[in-house]
This record gives sequence, C-alpha cells and structure tokens, in this order.
Amino acid sequence: MQRQFDRINDTLEMRREAMQDNIVTNMLAGYGYVNMLLERDIDPLHPKQLDHFLELNNIVLCGTDPQARFDYSGYIEATKRRFYAQDHFSIANIRAWAEKHRKDTPWKRAAGVYILQISRPQLFEEGNHRSGALLMSCLLVRSGKPPFVLTVDNAKAYFDPSSLAKETHKTFIGMYYKLPKIKKKFSRFLERESKKQMLIKS
Repeated sequence: MQRQFDRINDTLEMRREAMQDNIVTNMLAGYGYVNMLLERDIDPLHPKQLDHFLELNNIVLCGTDPQARFDYSGYIEATKRRFYAQDHFSIANIRAWAEKHRKDTPWKRAAGVYILQISRPQLFEEGNHRSGALLMSCLLVRSGKPPFVLTVDNAKAYFDPSSLAKETHKTFIGMYYKLPKIKKKFSRFLERESKKQMLIKS
C-alpha cells in the first residue's frame, strides 16, 4: 500500500497526505492498541473508557515514544479538551448517535461513527481519518465481524467518500441529507470489504 500510494493518490478526487514511514509506524502501533482493547474487552465508546479512544488519536499522531509524548504534551492536552468539550461537536455527540443506533448492523454503526467523526467540525484537530479507521475496526470486531483493512484495491473506494465527508458540515442539510447518504454508501463498502480471513478466532 505504501509503495503504491503515489499512484493511488493520482486517482483520488482529493489528494491525500503522503504515506510516510512515521504514519505507517504509528498506524501499526494503533492496531496493536486496538488488539489490546479487544483482548481486554474494552469498549472505547463506553462512558468510562473514552480515554482509550483519545489514546488512539494520540498514537496515530505522536506514536508511543515517551520523548515524543513529552514534546507534544501541550498539543495532547489541547486535543483532550477539544475531545470532551468542543462547541457544537464532541465525543458526547458520537456517543449519543452510537447509543441511538446500537441495533444497527455493525457496518452501519461503524460507518456512522466514522463519518460523524471526520465531517465538520471534526472530533480532533488532526488524525481523524486514521483514528477513525482504527475505531471502525475495533467496533466491527467487537460485533464479531472482520476488521476493515485498507488495501491497494479498495483505497479509492475508501478515500473518496472519506474526503467528501470531511468537506461536509454538520448543518441541518448536512446532518439530514448529505451525511446519511454518505454513511449508507460507506456502510455498504465496509460490508462488501468484510473478509473472514482477517478475523482470527481462538
């Protein structure tokens, strides 16, 4: 995926940030953290476990190195304040939506949380797509479904609607007309890309 990303970028409706080594390294660390959450049966959307969702974003942006965490401590603290108390949209809004839609299919629920996170205003200042992808996988596996895995073949189908959602505001028209259409299409994409071989059962 990383080796072919420049070619993929040329096909996208909106070009993405280059997939540099540190991005890949941090994403792998993020997936390691997701594995830990799954092993310990931790729900990152539970009101008493939200700090784990926040940590996913810290990992994709800053990694796990203690010195990097120290260097970015001010940014991390500002991100925490935004996460819990941002005007108009915070983690409380995502939790409310997820609770309301708890009986949806796993793909609809994962898609809905992701699209809400990345549309404007976004939950985090940076790293929403990456931490959102990690959260999607966590939610899917917790529901007994395979995680979402980004590949060369599905990259355009993932990035293009993500970019469209990113440019959509949570206004009345956005929330009740535009975003539901994006969510519906994206949930179908997640279900279509669900690969049983990606789920290891003990």
